[in-house]
Amino acid sequence: DDSLFSDNGNNNNNNSSNTTTNLFYTRVVLVLLILAGFAIILVLIDSKTERSIEDDGVVDRFQKSKTGGGSARGRGGGGGAGGNNNNNNEHDILGFHSPSMESIYTNNRYYKPRGLGYVNAPRGGLHPLYMIDLTSDERATLGASEEYDNENGDDYEFSPYADVRLEMTEDERKAEREAWSRKLKEIREEYGYWEFDDDDDEEHSSKKSNNKGKKVRRPTVDWIALGEKKKGAYDYDDTNEYGVAWSGEIDPGDFPPGSWQTDPTYVSSFLVQARALVKRVRRSIYDEYGWNEEEYANGGIQFPDSDDPVKKGGNGKTKNVAWMYEESVLALSRKLLRAMMTNDHFYVTLGGHSAAAGHGNNFLQSYMMEFQRVMEPVFDRLGMVLVSSNLAQGGMGTLQLALAGSGIYGVKRDFMIWDSSMTERDGRAQDVFLRQMLLSGETVPILFDMGGGRAAMDKIRAESGAHVGGAAGGGLFPEYKNTTVNFSEKKYNAACWTGRIDVPDHDVQYEGYGGQKSFHPGNYVHQSSARKITLVFLRALDEALTLWEEKATAPKDEGGGIPLDGRYWHLREEDKEIRRALKSTDVNATGCGQMFGMIQRLCTTPMRGAGEWTPRRDPDRSSIRALAKPAEDGYVPGMLGSHEQLYVTRDVLQPQQRVPMGEVDVAMVARSLPPMTRRRGKRSRSLLSRPTSFANNTHSKMGLESPVRAHHVRRHLDGDTKIVPGQGWTVEGHPLGFCDGTSNSECYREKTNHCLMSGHNDARGVMKGDGLSGWLVLQLKDVTEGIFMSRMESYHDYNSNVRTRGWTTVNNRTEEDGGRQRRELKNEKLPETWQFELAVNGVLQYSWNSTEYRSHCYYLAYNNDICVLWDDESRANSSNKKKEDVEIAMRLRGEGGRTSLIAMTHVYYA
Repeated sequence: DDSLFSDNGNNNNNNSSNTTTNLFYTRVVLVLLILAGFAIILVLIDSKTERSIEDDGVVDRFQKSKTGGGSARGRGGGGGAGGNNNNNNEHDILGFHSPSMESIYTNNRYYKPRGLGYVNAPRGGLHPLYMIDLTSDERATLGASEEYDNENGDDYEFSPYADVRLEMTEDERKAEREAWSRKLKEIREEYGYWEFDDDDDEEHSSKKSNNKGKKVRRPTVDWIALGEKKKGAYDYDDTNEYGVAWSGEIDPGDFPPGSWQTDPTYVSSFLVQARALVKRVRRSIYDEYGWNEEEYANGGIQFPDSDDPVKKGGNGKTKNVAWMYEESVLALSRKLLRAMMTNDHFYVTLGGHSAAAGHGNNFLQSYMMEFQRVMEPVFDRLGMVLVSSNLAQGGMGTLQLALAGSGIYGVKRDFMIWDSSMTERDGRAQDVFLRQMLLSGETVPILFDMGGGRAAMDKIRAESGAHVGGAAGGGLFPEYKNTTVNFSEKKYNAACWTGRIDVPDHDVQYEGYGGQKSFHPGNYVHQSSARKITLVFLRALDEALTLWEEKATAPKDEGGGIPLDGRYWHLREEDKEIRRALKSTDVNATGCGQMFGMIQRLCTTPMRGAGEWTPRRDPDRSSIRALAKPAEDGYVPGMLGSHEQLYVTRDVLQPQQRVPMGEVDVAMVARSLPPMTRRRGKRSRSLLSRPTSFANNTHSKMGLESPVRAHHVRRHLDGDTKIVPGQGWTVEGHPLGFCDGTSNSECYREKTNHCLMSGHNDARGVMKGDGLSGWLVLQLKDVTEGIFMSRMESYHDYNSNVRTRGWTTVNNRTEEDGGRQRRELKNEKLPETWQFELAVNGVLQYSWNSTEYRSHCYYLAYNNDICVLWDDESRANSSNKKKEDVEIAMRLRGEGGRTSLIAMTHVYYA
């Protein structure tokens, strides 16, 4: 309105000219101010966009989590199939070798570009994922908070023992923070710290400026596109979910120009820091135990095949904590080089008994978790993601899991540990374990014995060329300089609970701690076992870095140069030779062949399988339920009961279990970083808070009405088969939560648990069905050998299938629906009409009575009753053998009703 700019509304002709002139300039100023405001807003939006999720794949997965399509906290783990692999988005992502966020409250969120590991990243739970900054909407949905930002949860200078969840006064918390800061300073001065940062160092910047002045990331390999291009190039028996049958063994020319692998300056600086990191971690272990370099000249490793007497350990001076053949150490070094070159995940997996599981101790005190605690930051700085899994189970050995091949231990295993000499003493079950670990999965692992199984290791090496090693010596105790500990009296320091304020609604917790038997080692012995494995890896890293340094500066015509030539880190051909040898072996001469005389081709066949015992790798996808075809109403066998996890996210660390102040803390040395002031505050990141429940978390609440849906491709039976999935199968005894045997697992946190912070994943679920349950239809992919077996439990009470309680007809149908009334039997004898039926692809194979059924079941080892339910040798011997998706359907029928019961814990197939 012009009157707003006039002199008291006076519009006479004398000043109209001046007024018009003034009005013009005023409007110009206003327009300029508005434009400037818009410019500021655009800058702010652009700045925020750099920190937001623009990747359609991540957004899509997040939307699925909000609509119940997956665990909110597990989103994006597998990533590759539907994700956008565009590397041009400008996100605030760290370089490959910058220290990742390591929150004490929740999962490690790896702000890094996508390496090969992104394709196969673990799903669910609190696993470290390659993730981009959360948007404000995501933070709100996940319960995120700004309350604990830089100087708290993801600040490496913030003590985990000043955790806001711990019951402490502010003065106590302040004192703890100050003491922690002093210890960090001492470590930096004594041991040094990781100084390589390709974000902060302009020379190595992964955010070069483009011609518009904006920061852009270094180019990275488009792994999914390259995988499709090279699909079928590697003839492995198993492939991962995306059909990429290879493991990153690409040619030097496949790395795009400008990627870090092609930059000599970058690689040279990185190798200097990598060397220093390995050296200081090893030195801290020596200091922890009071060792000297001369005593452990080989890094504590004995090389039985070496011509060098010092390496061989026969000169009487050198002490050893482990043994490994020289070519096996070199094979491990090549595996590590491959993971470093491709920024892959590296999987270290344990199979064993209760002592290996860590019974008597908290789960995080078991040697696998202690190994993860020390080596996770080492792998992170070197551009890898370490995933250590403790899949040991109390009271058992490894047979029940080994028969599932890659199904339960995981399709990718780089380093496989056997620790079951207490329960598998005759070598036959160990032989099954070793063969299946070598035959199944994407890659051939290094095999490692923790004691008592070296003879079997040497035998499999002589037969196939497999790479093996093992631990040596007994338990070791740290040599504290300022603390007195009676290790014989203080064997354990486990506890069910510690003072914390964030979980008020829990039942009374046990004051004592179970499982503390004479044959279960305490926490100090577990720690020493972890150090032995750590020293093996440090030695292999030495070999890897030495080779990389030598070849990086060697002439091209001598196999040198950057990127490092594949001949130094590819293992595919060697893996194939090992598998060829195993498949052509004389099975009769093997422990496996002697144990499985009824179906010996199992010993030369890569098996797969699923189960209801925990822990399991990728537990949602490795359950029998995940193989089940839904009933007509959508029902898939669910877990018995309906409960909630009492709390989620990482547990607090227990103060009584910390390394005493004034003593060497190896994990702190491994994590050592510059003071925050040196890092110029470039790590301002939000932190997921500590919610007590997640509405969309499929792991926090499960019951009969909310079963886990099968993830496998559905293939309907052809024709009118009359085989319809039943509604009377269910699972009991399976714990709530995400029980995958890693340090990020969340397991057994029901309100009724009286030892909530035990952390153990060890449980025995069972799938039950009876004469009223109908057909259980399992969908098996890529079957070639015609093998289907199951571990059965015959000791469950009749009438114990809760799902069919009160039913009198199959699937609880009325007579109008075609149901037929059955009488409820009261005795405990199997009815004479008890019949077990099995069909393959809709064709009935047999109908066995109880005697015929039992004749196909074999008690092979303690508590392992394995039933061979389908053995089609004609399929295995076919000259035109090919992979086929198969539907296996089984049921109980007859007059027994609920008295006719079967209980299965695992299924195995090939």
